[in-house]
Amino acid sequence: MYQLTAEDLDDYDYIDTPVIRAAAKPSLARLEALLARYAASNREQNLSRWKRLPIDRLSPNCTVNFDGRIQSPLNAAIGANLPDNVRLLLAAGADPNGIEACDMADFSVNFIRGRDFHFNRNERRLGPGFERRAHVLATARSERGIDHQTELNVPERNFSLTGKDRTPSTAKEKRPKPMSMRLMDRALTALEVAARTGSLEILDLLRAAGADESAWTQPSTTSSNDTDQFKIEGETTPISALATSSPVHEAIAAGQQSMLRHLLSICRYSPNYRPRATPTVALPPLSYAIARCDLDNTGVQRCLVDLLSHPQLDANLRTPIFSVHPLHFATARHDPDLLSWLAGFIPGGFAAAGVTALGHTLLHVASLPLTNSQIIAGNTDIARSIHCVRTLDSYWRPFHLLSPIHMQFQTPGEMGAKNAQPMTVAEQQAQKATIRVLLEWGGVDVCAKDVDGNTALHYLASTLNVDETVEMVRQMEGGEAVWQEATNYWGLTPRQLWGE
Repeated sequence: MYQLTAEDLDDYDYIDTPVIRAAAKPSLARLEALLARYAASNREQNLSRWKRLPIDRLSPNCTVNFDGRIQSPLNAAIGANLPDNVRLLLAAGADPNGIEACDMADFSVNFIRGRDFHFNRNERRLGPGFERRAHVLATARSERGIDHQTELNVPERNFSLTGKDRTPSTAKEKRPKPMSMRLMDRALTALEVAARTGSLEILDLLRAAGADESAWTQPSTTSSNDTDQFKIEGETTPISALATSSPVHEAIAAGQQSMLRHLLSICRYSPNYRPRATPTVALPPLSYAIARCDLDNTGVQRCLVDLLSHPQLDANLRTPIFSVHPLHFATARHDPDLLSWLAGFIPGGFAAAGVTALGHTLLHVASLPLTNSQIIAGNTDIARSIHCVRTLDSYWRPFHLLSPIHMQFQTPGEMGAKNAQPMTVAEQQAQKATIRVLLEWGGVDVCAKDVDGNTALHYLASTLNVDETVEMVRQMEGGEAVWQEATNYWGLTPRQLWGE
């Protein structure tokens, strides 16, 4: 029998436990000894809270939920791809879901629309995860007027004569951020970690042990307007519905083609699932692959091809709230080959993309600046007019003040980045090539306006170093008239933003 050392038992901080550390190591004997010690100590009755605490920290179900990090022994073993450790933990009574539903509910609070800027996820006064989630949802309803998490017409999107309380939205939908500058780890169930790791053996062990997958295996609605599926309230919500990702999403991101095929064919997972707990970033797998994954990874490429060939895939499925189509995401990449290739798989082709809920056509998206570092600083008209970028970076932060209530750009200095980064020659060429693809399609309307009244030329006129692209779009049918005469919500034409 393995003799535990002082180092094995050292419980020196709150971001790990002895069992979590042992679960991630190949030494099965160490993990077995720790679990045996827990089983023996757990039989003792009438222990004080302080004597009970170190014993509970040796439990196979002792999950760490501290300072933005959620980890468990089972997830640690899965992440290290150690199936024998997984078997041992499951035999010792580990929850096959990897983490508790209340911890996932706690993490999902960060994706609730309308939560207060000052909300601190680490505040324990609001109670455990489900109580905290209920509190934040109630606050969103009472103070922000958000009765349904998927409605667009909410205060932060409304026009106001006293100034627009606008969050700069992106071509992809921005992931909500924790309120500290420290980025959180992601909270994943055991099945999601297994899918990312690519171990079919571990995935099947978890499923056999009863891991919840109910939300992922149900036939997903392909209606972008079905808001009921995103209504999550109550402690009876299964952990798969609370999860902010899914095994299919994780397998695609990791380029695990065999795992993806196993999930879709053997496990009968839906190719159209949109994470229910994250309404603003509920990307279906196809959009997730295009917007969030490394498309230079050959494994991701193979997963994308498999996904597009799935008979039940709804290739036209949009995101809720902002109604972003997969082709909008592809356009935002400024990769004309990818855009043309993907359009060939979409029923209806380019025309199926239409407009987003913010009125963005494919031409709008192609014309958006990547980030505010490409926007002309020092121009008050541009500061008032431009609120959208096309970055797909989920960790991009545009401003020092993170709260949307502070994002009322009254001065040009608040709009442009401190260090401007004009488009490189390669970036200019990629943008022009992307717009040429749209011109060859022939369905673009240079006169189309978004909810701010901006045309594609308004965005181009506000971007650094795009002279040739501006000229190309002005030469489109009706382009010159738009340049000279089309006004946005603030009464400004592209020509005025350009400074002519």
